[in-house]
Amino acid sequence: MRVRIMAVVMMVTLSATLVLGSEVDRLLDKLIEKGILTEGEAYKIREEAADEARKREASAKADTDKIPGWIKNTSFKGDARIRYEFQDREGKSDRNRARLRFRWGFDTDVNENLKAGFRVATGDSTQASSANQTFTNSFDDKPIWLDRAYIFYSPNKNISLAGGKIPNPFFNTNLVWSGDLNPEGIILQAHLPVPGDLFAAAGYLPLYEMKDDTDDPYMLGFQAGYAGQATGMKFKAAVSYYHFESLKGVKAEDLSPSFSNQGNTLAGGNYAYDYRLLNFTGEIVPFTIPLGENGLPLKLYADYVKNLADGVDDNEGYLLGIKLGSSKKKNTWEIGYDYRQIEADSVTDFMTDGSFCGGGTDSKGHTIGIKYAPSDNSTLGVTYIIAEALGKNKKSDINTLQVDFGVAF
Repeated sequence: MRVRIMAVVMMVTLSATLVLGSEVDRLLDKLIEKGILTEGEAYKIREEAADEARKREASAKADTDKIPGWIKNTSFKGDARIRYEFQDREGKSDRNRARLRFRWGFDTDVNENLKAGFRVATGDSTQASSANQTFTNSFDDKPIWLDRAYIFYSPNKNISLAGGKIPNPFFNTNLVWSGDLNPEGIILQAHLPVPGDLFAAAGYLPLYEMKDDTDDPYMLGFQAGYAGQATGMKFKAAVSYYHFESLKGVKAEDLSPSFSNQGNTLAGGNYAYDYRLLNFTGEIVPFTIPLGENGLPLKLYADYVKNLADGVDDNEGYLLGIKLGSSKKKNTWEIGYDYRQIEADSVTDFMTDGSFCGGGTDSKGHTIGIKYAPSDNSTLGVTYIIAEALGKNKKSDINTLQVDFGVAF
């Protein structure tokens, strides 16, 4: 009898780690019904099984407690994209190339007030506005660069101070800021506790350190905006001012070798003008079309920028766009279109979208794109860019076809 009870206890204890408690009770009731166990034996087995389950739970918790809190509070994420690109370039031979973008990093809550982040990415150290790497040079290894490294300090939930190479804190489109560009410096952000989100950001962002000169160029950025809802519509709008100091007269190739002749006006290879950018950015989701599991949100967005510096003629840029749907879940679609015009000195050419007309400024045209998610966390997309040089400093028109497959992890 003792051997039989011990065998049952072992069986029930194993079952308790695999099934719910109610299933264990039903098993014991069945054994009583068949006369294998008495009520007293079953009660004892229940107590011993419960005690063993408590010991296992305490042991698992002790093992978990040995892991430092910052590791448990760390989230890892990344993405990879493969692209085929065809360019029809006016006055030059057509170009075909395959490209790769890979990004991976983590964010960790060090404690309730401190957060740190880190990310590496493919790309080119001379062109920060793009993380793409071209398949070339006889299968050579592709470089990985430090894409982000930062610390956030938040004394409370409404204010944060960040330093390092930081995720872009400014609400924007890719008219002024490339999506691959991460500014570096110090940023102060605030979100005020009002209905909706009243937000603001201010930053000091060094651009170039000259060893023999204390007049280093830098950017001061300021933004204030609001996001909310009204009559069922979601909207977000912001006004920004970007003040570039000591940029006039600096050699363009020093700041960004790849963009030393990409639209801005130069004098002897140096920047001919100052840049004082006033920028208005907004988006609205007026309604969602009730189609599919989550519907198709319709988003309208716009961006306008003007360089207020003295003596600048070609100083305005704007973008108007529309997007239908969202390709974030399996079997969902996203269709988008935008038109932009970005005059030669409306913005600094090393910050803008690297895909439109070869990057830089002094261009206009259309971008049409469609994305489909064949599975969760993956997208297949086609983009066609029709871009025309405005003719002041840019040399040629470039029409670009891009076919992308990307995954997020």
